[in-house]
Amino acid sequence: MRSLLAIAAALLTVTPALAQTCRAMDGSYVGVDTGVTDIIPQRCDESRKCQMFGMDGRPIGEPGDTFMPRTASPDGVFAVTAKRSGLQGYMTSDGAWKVAAQFKQAGPYCEMRAAVQRVDSLWVYLDPQGQEVGSPWDAAEAFTEGRGLVTSYKGGHTFLHGYIDTSGKVVIPVTFAGARLFSEGLAAVLVDGKWGYIDRDGKMVIPPRFAEADPFRGGRAVVRTSADYGKNAGLIDRSGKFVVEPKYEQISSVSESFWSIGGIDPAYHGDSEEPPLLVRLVDAEGRPISKRIYNSIGAVVDGLMSVCLNSRCGFMDTSGKIVIAMKYKSVEDFQEGLAAVTSDGDHYGFIDRTGKLVLSERYESLGPHKEHFGPGPFVNGLAPAGCKGHWGFIDKNGSWAIPPIYALAQSFDNGFAPVEIKTGTAHLRPDGSAIDFTPAEVDAPTLPARPCGVPLARAAG
Repeated sequence: MRSLLAIAAALLTVTPALAQTCRAMDGSYVGVDTGVTDIIPQRCDESRKCQMFGMDGRPIGEPGDTFMPRTASPDGVFAVTAKRSGLQGYMTSDGAWKVAAQFKQAGPYCEMRAAVQRVDSLWVYLDPQGQEVGSPWDAAEAFTEGRGLVTSYKGGHTFLHGYIDTSGKVVIPVTFAGARLFSEGLAAVLVDGKWGYIDRDGKMVIPPRFAEADPFRGGRAVVRTSADYGKNAGLIDRSGKFVVEPKYEQISSVSESFWSIGGIDPAYHGDSEEPPLLVRLVDAEGRPISKRIYNSIGAVVDGLMSVCLNSRCGFMDTSGKIVIAMKYKSVEDFQEGLAAVTSDGDHYGFIDRTGKLVLSERYESLGPHKEHFGPGPFVNGLAPAGCKGHWGFIDKNGSWAIPPIYALAQSFDNGFAPVEIKTGTAHLRPDGSAIDFTPAEVDAPTLPARPCGVPLARAAG
C-alpha cells in the first residue's frame, strides 16, 4: 500500500491540470457538485411552461426551452431541453447554442468533459466543442479527479463498471459489480457483494468488507457493516481503520474536520417521517468534542455551528463550548456575520457572532400558504424577510431595501433572487428592479411608512 504522502503527492501532480473540476455530491453516489448554481433566471408557470432570461431581461432561447438544474459550469455553459424536439444540448448565458440539442440527457461539463445520452440510448463524453471522445457506453457519469465512471451491460441483470481518463482510454478495467465517483483520490467499488476502495490507478487500497461506502470527505468516509441501516455506521480513515466504531444509526459531516454521530431518540414512539435524533460532535479522530447530546448539529460556518435540543437552539464553537445560549426556538446558520433567530417561531431577528441581537425579532416567517420560512441569509448585504404575509429584502441596518410586496422571496444568488408574484416565480436584481415581470403581475399591498415597524430605505414600485 502506498503511503499517505505518496497518495497526496500523486493528487497534487494531477489536480492543477484539471479544469472545471466537479466533486462527488454529498448524499449521492454518482451526483456531482459543479460549484455553480443556477446562472440565469427561468420563469415557469403552473403548467411548467418556461422561459429563460438574461440579466438584462431579454428572453433567452425559445419559449418552452428549459434550463436543466445542476448542470451549469463555471464558464457559463449549461444544459437545456429544447421545447421543439424534447432533446438536450448546451447553451451559454447569452442564449447561444454551444452544442445543438440532440441528446436524450446531458450532464454537466466536468474537467472539460460532459456525459450525454445519444438518441440510440448509448452514452458518450463530449469535449467543449461538442465532439465525442472515446467509445460509447451503456451508462456514463461525470468526471471527478480525472476519472469518468462508465458502465457496460453484459445481459440479464449484469452491469459492470470501470473508469476512463479524459482521452477516453480505459484506465481501470470495467469489471466491478458496482462503482462510485472518485473523491480525495479514492472510489468505492463493489466486489463479491462488499464495498471497498480503489485508488486512481485501480489498486484496491481498502479491501471490500462493507455493506455501504460513502465518498471520502476530509480523509474520512462513512461506511456500514450491514445493509439494514441499524446501528452499524462507522467512520474510517484512508487506511480503512475505524476511527469511529460501526455502532451508530447516523453519521454525518458538519465540516471537513467534524462529524455528528448518533441515532434516533430511543424515547421516541411516534410515527413521524423524521423522528428526532440524539447526536454528539466528534473530531476526525473520533474524539468527543461536545459533552452534551443534541437533536441537531448544523454545519460549521466561521467556527460556529447551530445546536438544538428540545426546541431550544443556540450556537457552539469547535471546542464544544456553547457560545450563544440555547434560548431560541429556531436559528439559521451565520452568513456575512449575522444569523436569523426566533424566540416564538413566528417572528425573526438577527444576531451577530457575539450573540447580540442587532436586528430585533420583528420580521415574520409566514409564506403564501401559511407555511413557515426562516428569513435570510444575507447575501451581499441583503436578506429576504417577511411582514404581514408579504416579503421583501432588508439591509444590515434592518431597513427595507426592497419593500415587502411579494408573496415570498428567497436569497440572492448569482445576481438575482426568486420572488413569488401572482403568476408564479419571477426574479429581481439587487436594486429591486424586475428582470422578467411587470408591476401589474404583483399583488402589492398598500404599505405603511414603516412596515412591521421598519423604515423603507427604498420606495415601493
